Amino acid sequence: MEHKKSDTYHHGNLKESLVTTALEMLDREGLEAITLRELASRLGTSRSAIYRHFKGKDDLMRAVILEGFTKLDQAIAPFFDHSKMPLLERFHAMGLSYIHFATTNPNLYRLLFGPDMSQEREAVCQEERPDLHKLLNNTADAQILAAEPDDAFHRLVKIIVEAQEAVLFKEGDPVMLATTIWSFLHGLSMLSIDGHLSVVGNLDAIYESNYKLLLEGLAKA
Repeated sequence: MEHKKSDTYHHGNLKESLVTTALEMLDREGLEAITLRELASRLGTSRSAIYRHFKGKDDLMRAVILEGFTKLDQAIAPFFDHSKMPLLERFHAMGLSYIHFATTNPNLYRLLFGPDMSQEREAVCQEERPDLHKLLNNTADAQILAAEPDDAFHRLVKIIVEAQEAVLFKEGDPVMLATTIWSFLHGLSMLSIDGHLSVVGNLDAIYESNYKLLLEGLAKA
């Protein structure tokens, strides 16, 4: 099958073009399609040129994973940062935007949270986002919790703290509560991605039903 060479590559930005093209291949053809040989062919360059930017495919995929997390953060951040929107509306919109991102980018979402390349993903999180890594492993200190968030999970923790301070949510470990909420969103996203028809056809309705139950569980008594 003949592929059109990417028109994003220009002299001097090969590294960026490799990541962009790998993301495009992931989206359209899946993880297995990504090889250095195929990337070189599509970009009209050589494998030796690729090795000047990345040590190998795993190193390249770490950059792809990092860019994927950035895209997820960018999809959700506007709802966390929209100070004019009531807090519970932001919380509701955050969940919908997360599920929308997952279901419209299924291959990328699987790369970010599925079993493939888990070691590379762990390395990215630990090396590039150490505060997030500590949050996810419940080893974050008060300074990290108070810091300005730059990732979706940290933003979720902060909005929970904000809701607790406004006496909208019950007291409790905000990181644990954030993990519980993330589990709900991830589970619903994966059921839809995996094609469970009872979910795919009723995704919004199931989200609304679960959201109401979630609020009842989080609400200050």
